[in-house]
Amino acid sequence: MPNQLPPDWVTLNVARDLGIRGSYPQDLRIKRQVKSKNLYAHWLPSPDDDARTNQGRGSRGKRLTLSKSMGTDDPYEAGKRAIAWVQGKQRELREQKEEINSQREYALSRYWERWFARECSSRGNQRNFTRWKRDTRLKWDGQGYGICHQPWAQKSVEQITFLDFSDYWAVLESRRSSGTDMSGIKAQQKTLIRKLMKEARTDFPKLAIPEFPVISKQIKQVAYLTNSQWERLVAKIVDLSGGIARQQLTNGQYASLQWSSRNRLSKRNWVDLYDALHLQWFFYLRAEDMPRLRSEWFRDQGDGTVLCFLEETKGNRPLHQTFHYRPDAYSFWQRMVLRRPTGYLILPHLNRPKGNEADSHCLETLNFLLKNAMTMCDPPMHSENVTWTTIRHTAFRLTLEEFPELGVPPRIDAFAFNGHTSAKMLQERYLKYIDAQKTAKEARERIKPGQWSMVKRVEL
Repeated sequence: MPNQLPPDWVTLNVARDLGIRGSYPQDLRIKRQVKSKNLYAHWLPSPDDDARTNQGRGSRGKRLTLSKSMGTDDPYEAGKRAIAWVQGKQRELREQKEEINSQREYALSRYWERWFARECSSRGNQRNFTRWKRDTRLKWDGQGYGICHQPWAQKSVEQITFLDFSDYWAVLESRRSSGTDMSGIKAQQKTLIRKLMKEARTDFPKLAIPEFPVISKQIKQVAYLTNSQWERLVAKIVDLSGGIARQQLTNGQYASLQWSSRNRLSKRNWVDLYDALHLQWFFYLRAEDMPRLRSEWFRDQGDGTVLCFLEETKGNRPLHQTFHYRPDAYSFWQRMVLRRPTGYLILPHLNRPKGNEADSHCLETLNFLLKNAMTMCDPPMHSENVTWTTIRHTAFRLTLEEFPELGVPPRIDAFAFNGHTSAKMLQERYLKYIDAQKTAKEARERIKPGQWSMVKRVEL
């Protein structure tokens, strides 16, 4: 006999209130709706069985019930229909869950774990391994933009498409700022995704990697110091060192210079900044080279020249020798090797973690000293966007301005190789701007001024 129902009921539990027997979830309910005479069934799956995105959570984080109209206003008939409906939903969710589990079994995370473990094992003894490991992990699990947070990363690798990558590019674009066009981040993420999908070919030998959206790169003129700014900066650093930076110092005299761990603006640090600037100036080094440069990497050729041999190169490339193009490099080197005949050349008193010089405070200290020296110039120079790489750009730019023939093949190829870059980069970053500036100057000298644009003198 059906249970007696109160006349003003709003929600009924199908099992307890209606007493309908059967195998179905005991929290299945029937509800009245304000705008419909038909009754609705409501049911909330357990979190483990819920195949919906984020387990059915709404914008406020609360899990929402599944519901459907039962097409009747009779509670007992609605209850029977609700049981049939919920049993169907249970089968549907189980199938979805099985499909999701199947997809996740071959999702990118499977190949990330395998690839990352192997790379860590092979790179463990290489320099800057700690930094590589940290940066690579951020590409995978960086908050918001990391690959693992993208919906398509949960699918089987076989189901990833070009449209998934287009959606990802939109995510990265949303992080664009005035300082970056995100092209570098896109290129890095693309490289990692391709490596993981190639790893997946162990399970799917014929896996085709989808095309990626085009990465458009905005090439801007790099920041650099003009010749007059360079001269002013070096003069100020010599002044801050009390003139010591240009003096011949033995190793003992150098070590006894005024220095304090509590004040980075000390005489010995100014001497180090002077030497670091000139190493960059003469040998076109990269910022990452500064913490690991050693005296033993430089060889006196005996003919008034000295060669720099980078014993450890970017990406463990073959040993690279760099020639100096400026004739005063040799006299600078003689003075420098006298004060530091062995060991680290720049800020040698700073601790370098074994095999991981990049995590020392060397580059940070150089940037700090550089910015302070620029602001102490008279008049002060703007240093907001200046980094140590600015000095590398300055060395390239001013060399090309003084010796334009270096920008023409085959010399441009030799100059680029010598400076650990490419002819294309020299062209894009320096030469086209030098040419534009030179062309504009020549035009001003040759084009006659307009008759009516001149200021006419008024006689009173």
